[in-house]
Amino acid sequence: MGKPFKGELKKLSETIRWAGQQDVTRIARFLFAENKQIPLVCIGSGGSFSACHYAVQLYQHCNGVLAQAMTPLQLMYAGHNIIRSSKLLFLSASGKNKDVLNAIKYSVKYNETGMMSLTLRKKNPTEELLEQYPKVLRWCEDIPSEKDGFLATNSLIATITLLCKAVGSKFQDSSFKLSDLQPATWNLKLDSIQNFIVLFGALGEPVAWDIESKLTEAALGSALLSDYRNFGHGRHHWFAKKGGNSCIIALVTPVERELAYKTIGCLPKDVPVIYLETELETPAASIDLLIKAFHFVNELGIARGIDPGRPGVPSYGRTLYNLDYFKLINRILPSEKALDVAVLRKLGVAGMENKPLREYYSEACKRFVKQLNKGKFTTVAFDYDGTLSASDHTSRYTKGLCDEIKNALLPLLENGVQIVVATGRGKSVGESFQESIEEKYWPQIKVGYYNGACLLVLGEEDKLKAWKKRPFDSELKALEEELKLRLTKGCVAYKFEERSLQLSIGGEMTQTESQLVYEICREIIWDKQMKGIRVWCSSHSMDIVVYREVSKLQVIEDPERTLCIGDYGMVEGNDYEMLTSKYSLSVDRVSKNAGSCWNIVPSGMKGLDATLYYISRMKVNEGKITCKFSV
Repeated sequence: MGKPFKGELKKLSETIRWAGQQDVTRIARFLFAENKQIPLVCIGSGGSFSACHYAVQLYQHCNGVLAQAMTPLQLMYAGHNIIRSSKLLFLSASGKNKDVLNAIKYSVKYNETGMMSLTLRKKNPTEELLEQYPKVLRWCEDIPSEKDGFLATNSLIATITLLCKAVGSKFQDSSFKLSDLQPATWNLKLDSIQNFIVLFGALGEPVAWDIESKLTEAALGSALLSDYRNFGHGRHHWFAKKGGNSCIIALVTPVERELAYKTIGCLPKDVPVIYLETELETPAASIDLLIKAFHFVNELGIARGIDPGRPGVPSYGRTLYNLDYFKLINRILPSEKALDVAVLRKLGVAGMENKPLREYYSEACKRFVKQLNKGKFTTVAFDYDGTLSASDHTSRYTKGLCDEIKNALLPLLENGVQIVVATGRGKSVGESFQESIEEKYWPQIKVGYYNGACLLVLGEEDKLKAWKKRPFDSELKALEEELKLRLTKGCVAYKFEERSLQLSIGGEMTQTESQLVYEICREIIWDKQMKGIRVWCSSHSMDIVVYREVSKLQVIEDPERTLCIGDYGMVEGNDYEMLTSKYSLSVDRVSKNAGSCWNIVPSGMKGLDATLYYISRMKVNEGKITCKFSV
């Protein structure tokens, strides 16, 4: 089992070159553009665990948000709330790792903030599994070096290089020189050293984890890991008692070079030290150090008479690797009650600790569902972006409804149900419906354009032209001009769209920039005492409206016979008002109102999947909808 390790090392340059040529846009968007404020958990086993630590470092450094590397089992022990509220990145070079597959199977049940897998072999089990879950992003290409030997080498260097490119770090494969170890290394008798204390700074940590992995997996020695300062808190005592067959491996970049030298300078002169150093200061420094670590492992293998690429595996090793424990996971991660999930979405984890409050909302949820099931609805009012259309950039500019939504709406229309759509957008929403729905059903569909300011039957979009010619509200214009003064366009790439009673702000902004613009708009409204103006957020932009004339509530003509479904029910959201109806459901964010705006879909569902779930629980008879929900 395995391949000669030395042969694996010869392919590293080609692997780095290949990874540097790949399109990593999807990885970059997931890690560094979308939901940057949400913590990340990166999951992997064995060699991939080192890459997890690298991804975590990049995420923390670039986004200023905590991230954690975990094994699949650690993720299970972390519990539902961590899985639900964190972005999850799964790394598995072959895509065959059973532990990772088990973790994915459970994570798709609970995660509501984003998941992605990165594999390096097409048509692998992870890819096949995720075909069932389109909400999980995937990146998969065939690595040219094919399968690794016993230890992760080319797959690891490829994964780390892909992540390095995704963060925008510029490098060339020639940047990584396979330089010799420093002379002190060659004076050591590696065959007599059994214990290695690996010291590292920030960019060296993923490499330290990989050294530990390789030394342990190939039975080349034991490894203890420590950063340079934690080493000073007792770990140095190892050399006072067990120093005879031990040495230090010092991973050094320019950032911590002075600290590394001072730390090691405090030790007795007879403590052996192997320096692995790089002159790079960017994230590419980890790649350079990793290559040097690979060569050190090769030298150690030669000294031990063990080929790290094929050290020999005992039969019980295969048994352990293939251990079937999936049925035991329910004891580690027991299933959740639907009622608890719904209440958690209202209160958050901290709120659930207040027993009287939890019980109050639990009873309110039961009453809400009972009330909903008693209702008889002739109309369903939907938000559009995030509810009937995915909120990503591509979906926003795709004409027509997706097939799943179209096929779910048709039975409602065929049975005489009225559909109302409330959107902050203009005619593009009407065009999507016309593209997807037969013309005979158009009279049953109304669209409330510009957040309900202009309610038209589908097919009457020409009337929008006259509406758009109405003068732009002077107070909105004043806010726009004030925003330009407080935040010049050169700082943030915002874009204005003036629409009579609505000012829409979009453009190529990051979530952080969008939040900044939103808060400045709120400050302007307060400072200037613009009492008739409101600012609402949607899944893709924000709308500032003349409140006395613009409201999604205007699309609801008969509140007792209308079921409302939206995605942004929080008080700042553009669906908030519509979802104050006592018959209202959210497919994502909810308000704190115990009497409305509940999200009662199963854990792990949101957006279009949640909309489809709600529709699946509706029964239509002679133009009237009854619901069958349970919590």
